[in-house]
Amino acid sequence: MRTQLTNDTHWISECHKTDGAHEHVNVYLIEEDDDYLLIDSGSFHDRETIKRKIESETDGQGLDAIILSHSDYPHSGNVSEFRSEWDDVTLIASCGSPRLQGISNAIRCQIGKSMEIIGREFSFIDPPLADRSHTTWIYDHGDNVLYTADGFGNYHGPGECKYTSRDFPRGITAESVYEYHRDSLVWLRYVDPKRLEAAINTIFSEYKVDWVAPVHGNPIAGEDLSAYIADLIDGASRISAEYESRRPDQMQ
Repeated sequence: MRTQLTNDTHWISECHKTDGAHEHVNVYLIEEDDDYLLIDSGSFHDRETIKRKIESETDGQGLDAIILSHSDYPHSGNVSEFRSEWDDVTLIASCGSPRLQGISNAIRCQIGKSMEIIGREFSFIDPPLADRSHTTWIYDHGDNVLYTADGFGNYHGPGECKYTSRDFPRGITAESVYEYHRDSLVWLRYVDPKRLEAAINTIFSEYKVDWVAPVHGNPIAGEDLSAYIADLIDGASRISAEYESRRPDQMQ
């Protein structure tokens, strides 16, 4: 399924069942003057369906560039195949040694800097929520979309795969936000939720964000961000408290 988030930004939604819930593995297609850029490349499990959707949306032209948030398989699983399928696909990645991570010939983006790609400005942000040290969040200055990789995710139920935050009757549920981050970012048990909140607020004070586009969650519209962030911080507090209650020095 494809959803148009903005004039230039398309959400290509893929998801998988996990313990009764569903988890997204999204990619996002950006168009700029008949050039096309993909944020992450998706899982190899979804390769053929993603490729068909790209071909449909680009009228067979295919991709001109791919930006990777990081090189885990759900994000980079189709890089080689897509670069073979379409000639001259530029690959941009934040890792320091692309060849060692199986993404040779990548152009390195620098976290904290900006870069023009397909005639469009992108900034690369040091993320407060990540599962790998070489992860970057990606901000598109053209459409004010923040791509948050593994952060800002949530589980969703059957029938909600195509929803953005605007489509949930009561918003993305706090429980789904908590459960996703508990399962996917286990290091949150060591994090001070107040410091996490401050780091997130710093990013949103610097960048105008009309959409947050996670890989493992439903896209979040700007008007829903305050409620989502509050649920995220509450979830981080729950995770921290649960871990504290299991510390060996506190066991009876």
